[in-house]
Amino acid sequence: MMIDKQTVKFGDICKEVKLTTKDPIADGYERYIGLEHLDSGSLKIKRWGMIADDSPSFTRVFKKGQILFGKRRPYLKKAAIAEFDGICSGDIIVMEAKSNLTHKELLPHIIQSKVMWNWAIQNSSGSLSPRTKFFVLKELEITLPEKQQMSHCLEVIDKAQECFDGIDLLHADIYKIKTKLAYDRMLKGNWYRQIFMKPDEANIPKGWRLTTIGDVLIDTQYGLSEALEKAGEYPVLRMMNITNGYVDPNDMKYLSSDYGDAEKYTLNKGDLVFNRTNSMEWVGRTGIFELDDKYLFASYLIRLVVDESQVSPFYLNQYLNLPLVQYRLKAFATPGVSQANINPGSLKSLPILLPPIDEIADTDTLLRFFDENIKSVVSQKHDSMSVLENLKSEYFS
Repeated sequence: MMIDKQTVKFGDICKEVKLTTKDPIADGYERYIGLEHLDSGSLKIKRWGMIADDSPSFTRVFKKGQILFGKRRPYLKKAAIAEFDGICSGDIIVMEAKSNLTHKELLPHIIQSKVMWNWAIQNSSGSLSPRTKFFVLKELEITLPEKQQMSHCLEVIDKAQECFDGIDLLHADIYKIKTKLAYDRMLKGNWYRQIFMKPDEANIPKGWRLTTIGDVLIDTQYGLSEALEKAGEYPVLRMMNITNGYVDPNDMKYLSSDYGDAEKYTLNKGDLVFNRTNSMEWVGRTGIFELDDKYLFASYLIRLVVDESQVSPFYLNQYLNLPLVQYRLKAFATPGVSQANINPGSLKSLPILLPPIDEIADTDTLLRFFDENIKSVVSQKHDSMSVLENLKSEYFS
């Protein structure tokens, strides 16, 4: 079907909403949203915080149906539809459609499109933590379907979105099952208090022992601090190369062939890389290096060399990425300017409950099975997302 187009400025169809509250609980709000609650590329909000529990300092109000747009690090592509009223971080722009957009349901899809994110990324400012602003976003000139064709375009996009959401739900379900299995096998009924606060109250099965991360490491090493290039001989892994517990060689940067300390920073299979400095959402993430080629690792990452006579690198990596353990690691983080930091000493002091080595092998086998299935579903999810993005690129440019 030939699509007739019209050209508008984003600010002609969308406005920023700046409603605030000084006392959110008194004003009837219960939930809050931070950037950590928004998933890259997803219009769904799957988690949130409770104001009464966490007492966030946020004052920005959002209402059900409005769009929450992550203005910090726009390359993460975080924007979602609010399904309830609440308050949100100052790093989130609250948006809603103007009355002259006849099909308001199109707005979330316009926002979650390549043309929108490319503009936001290109026009963000700041180095470590780039941000964009609404007054910049509203200047984007964008082509949309003519009014009489918007219904057809919305129907096609909604069908593709429905397919993506189904795969996304399957991904979440498999991850939940895997996480429960990991808790059962690694913690044996112990929880935060018994492991991290009152270890003398921990239930330690026969043949198991409670030790620390530092006791099962042979070495720790900071990454290199050199200016990186778009091309070169040595690929260098950075903090964004940790994905779902694995080292992922995407969006690589490089060092030239004359770098003299390459061997010192070359990763070996089974090494773990720990993200010691980043936003609170990313700090503490850990990935296992299992790639065949030669890679170096940059500053803000720490190499962890595991004593394999006590625990497998895979097992330790899975443990460090458990949501409960990640929560404890973030409690170690000291705040910086747009960054949080975890020092190696804090990491090494973290308790871990270790089973006999044969039980570790059994757990590794089970968790790898789940990871292989998750990888397959993620691949399907990426394919579905590509279809959705291509449709949006056809309709919005």
